[in-house]
Amino acid sequence: MTVINLQKGGNTALTRQQAAVSEVHVALGWRPAGAPGMEVDASAFALTATERVRSDEDLVFYNNPRTREGFLETAEPTATGGEDAQVFRIRLGAVPAEIHKIAFTVTIHEGQHRQQNFGMLKAAWARVLDVADGAEIVRFELPLAGTPETAMIFCEVYRHRADWKFRAVGQGFVGGLAPLATHFGIDVAEEAPPPAPPPPAEVLPAASEERRVRLEKRVVDLEKKDPTLVSLVKRAGVQLEKRGLHGHQAKVALALDISGSMHSLYSKGSIDELVRRVLALGFLFDDDGEIDIFLFGSGAYHYGGVNTDNYRSFVQDMLRQHRLEGGTHYGKVMALVREHYRQQPGFGEIPVYVMFATDGDTFDREESERQIREAAREGIFWQFMAIGTPPNEQKGFFSRLLSSDFRFLEYLDTMEGRFLDNANFFLVRDPAEPSDEALYERLMAEYPQWLAAARERGLIR
Repeated sequence: MTVINLQKGGNTALTRQQAAVSEVHVALGWRPAGAPGMEVDASAFALTATERVRSDEDLVFYNNPRTREGFLETAEPTATGGEDAQVFRIRLGAVPAEIHKIAFTVTIHEGQHRQQNFGMLKAAWARVLDVADGAEIVRFELPLAGTPETAMIFCEVYRHRADWKFRAVGQGFVGGLAPLATHFGIDVAEEAPPPAPPPPAEVLPAASEERRVRLEKRVVDLEKKDPTLVSLVKRAGVQLEKRGLHGHQAKVALALDISGSMHSLYSKGSIDELVRRVLALGFLFDDDGEIDIFLFGSGAYHYGGVNTDNYRSFVQDMLRQHRLEGGTHYGKVMALVREHYRQQPGFGEIPVYVMFATDGDTFDREESERQIREAAREGIFWQFMAIGTPPNEQKGFFSRLLSSDFRFLEYLDTMEGRFLDNANFFLVRDPAEPSDEALYERLMAEYPQWLAAARERGLIR
């Protein structure tokens, strides 16, 4: 049989009314070039005449290997005889009448965050083979040069009157899998998980009356200067008082991800809101009313202090000094934070609370783990906030394909063998979404217990 080679946009018949071909394999393959660690996956969407799935079950991928009726399923890669291919089997005669098309897609996991795209692949292709004899029927080599996308429709198998045809597509989606799924009618909206219950308030020693009075005077002064911020300070104070932390003293730091994937969060004001909320916490905890800002992407930087005078312009000012970077390195900024506070007067007497915000995985896992293990013997608490979509918040199996991989951050929270559990983890879709009360509940979910344990073990004198 002669193999038909197609260019982008071309199509060809797979069956004729009298043809014997009844089952085909569609193999999607790729060959990486200079992108170590690139994770590439294929999936197939069974679509109605409206270009939408009937339900999530019409998406076939590694976590849902077949449709309910069984007309579309994943197959062993060896079925094609080709390398680096993910393969799907279609029983053409068994496809329900309401299914008019099957779209075959490929995505790069966290491609935007990791600065990876299809232009970094050496080659990519789609092939169709007759299941009966393994003969190759159609081949489509995708043009990839300069391709910035991280999700792509490689090809389609579709009805044409009584026959089935194949189309070479090569249509990309810059936003990744989420807009691709939305394009095919899958709802990826989530609900935030309920906040953790507050710990008992009596685990901490009471703050001095002198410091309580001093703090109340500062709040009164702030009310004259910034009534909007003082309202937020009071809401944070209510949550602290529930945990026996009214008048508690600590240094507060905010470590902010400045990788390129954070662009939309900066541009729409979500990080402005996060800074404002953390500043309210710092105003209550720290005598100087400031929070220390640290930045991390491919490098790590100490930005300086943010206070009631400059918080409104922080994001704008910071982005003038620091471009968003490719890559994310937790370990670099952890080392910078630790070194900064070890040099400060009062280290070991005043605890340090670090709010650590990121939207993706790190490139230096081994170093990050080492930093947290070593920091477990210091008076520093790490509150990790991941920004993204976790699998356990999703409504269906499709969620696993959309979620950012925060398993390593969770591991840093729960890993064994540390001198003291010095970290906590939670995830939000957007740092501006939770209410003030809900966010402060999460920020204080484990800090009081850590503080009591750190005092008991002599980390804080």
